[in-house]
Amino acid sequence: MDNFKRHIILLSGIVVLLGGCQREQPPKAPLPRNLPDQVLSNATMVFTQNGVKTTVIKAKTISKWSNKDLTQAESLLVDFFDEKGEHTSLLVADSGWIKEKSQMLGVWGNVQVITDEKVKLETQTLNWDPNKRKITTEDFVKITKDEDVMTGYGLEADQELKNIKIKTEVKGEIVKKKNSNP
Repeated sequence: MDNFKRHIILLSGIVVLLGGCQREQPPKAPLPRNLPDQVLSNATMVFTQNGVKTTVIKAKTISKWSNKDLTQAESLLVDFFDEKGEHTSLLVADSGWIKEKSQMLGVWGNVQVITDEKVKLETQTLNWDPNKRKITTEDFVKITKDEDVMTGYGLEADQELKNIKIKTEVKGEIVKKKNSNP
């Protein structure tokens, strides 16, 4: 083999090796179109009506979209207050959304509402309308007070869980208190 052919083969080998050593750039991921305006950690939101505190929302993370009047929250702890500003109940949920202008609230994931009267509601989703002071869901619900338990699907109630309407498949276990009189 003559020198010319050796040089061509050697140069071809170098080109192949150098070409194989180039780092391939990963394609750039497109930026999300819908980024929030603000992301807050360990945040607290306070809502009032006519100067009276109605709701205090604490969340591990809050993402706000101002142009949509939408706030999403993770790991929620919500305190509710009555017309006089007195605490009435506590709500806990994995996630939720908030419409700040109307103060509407929707939550989901391991939702629990516990009133100051020790009534406990458990469900997977819940909506709260502060203007009507009502909570609603279409999901399975379990309500416990002392040893009494009611279950069913769908619910309309006030935030104190004093007036409750379970919509369908209502079941209950009422434990009679023992009377000490003979």
